[in-house]
Amino acid sequence: MTIKQLTYFIAVAKYKNFTSAANELYITQSALSKTIQNMERELDHQLIDRTSRKFKLTTEGKLLYEKGTVALKHMQDLMEELHDCLTMESGRISVGVPPVIGTIYFTEMIQRFRATYPNISLNLLEEGANSVKHRVEEGEIDIGVVILPFSSGGFKIMPAFSSDCSLIVHKSHPLAQREAVKFSELKEETFISLGKTFMLYDRIKDLCRSVGFEPNIAIESSQWDFVAEMVSLNQGVSILPRPILSRFHSQNIRILTLKEPEFPWNIAMIIKEDKYISNAMKSFIKFVENEAKQLDKNSK
Repeated sequence: MTIKQLTYFIAVAKYKNFTSAANELYITQSALSKTIQNMERELDHQLIDRTSRKFKLTTEGKLLYEKGTVALKHMQDLMEELHDCLTMESGRISVGVPPVIGTIYFTEMIQRFRATYPNISLNLLEEGANSVKHRVEEGEIDIGVVILPFSSGGFKIMPAFSSDCSLIVHKSHPLAQREAVKFSELKEETFISLGKTFMLYDRIKDLCRSVGFEPNIAIESSQWDFVAEMVSLNQGVSILPRPILSRFHSQNIRILTLKEPEFPWNIAMIIKEDKYISNAMKSFIKFVENEAKQLDKNSK
């Protein structure tokens, strides 16, 4: 059994579907099916129960999937460690960044990182923080950028940036002349929010529930500027990170401080706890931490 065969089998077992696995592996379905059949002949064991209407692994297949996943991860880590020994400032890393955080902090930072480390290939994935966390957990990306806190173990957490979130309302809103608002005062409001893939969505719901009400979220979007624009059209109120609001220029909205409870916006990088941290990953983490320190210093 080769590493290639094991990789193909694990993909099929993971997706429970030959077509999806073949797409993920960038090979034809027939080639994938032939590889698995050859593997079964070499091992003298059937790995997939082809008598079942739904995809089902045999007992031997389940065992191979369980043990093979661990073995393949160890092999990938060893290969990455060997590569690090030979090349100190090169490599390939994948980073998941929510669009809002990317817009505020990472656009220019990535440009500076690439200039500093031209031999490190950086693959940037933009998705909501909940999706980013899931992809890190599944081993699909190396480093994730998320909002703290989040209730999930199994991660190394490296704090980076800190700010706060603010309430935005239309200029004609009864609260528009206030400087600060308690969460309890938002009970009857219609909310416009970033969607469920964003940790901000979960935090807003949690904080509203902590003061005794369920927020009425009428509109969800994956685009922060759409959310702000809807508020400027008097379609509801919203809560967004304060730094992003400096990029939205409208005379029709007012920005208010949230209190009781306060709403900090703390950003961290996460890595799966058992993942090998390559030199390329270390370089990226250190670079972001230095950028965060410099930004904090300049803001004082």
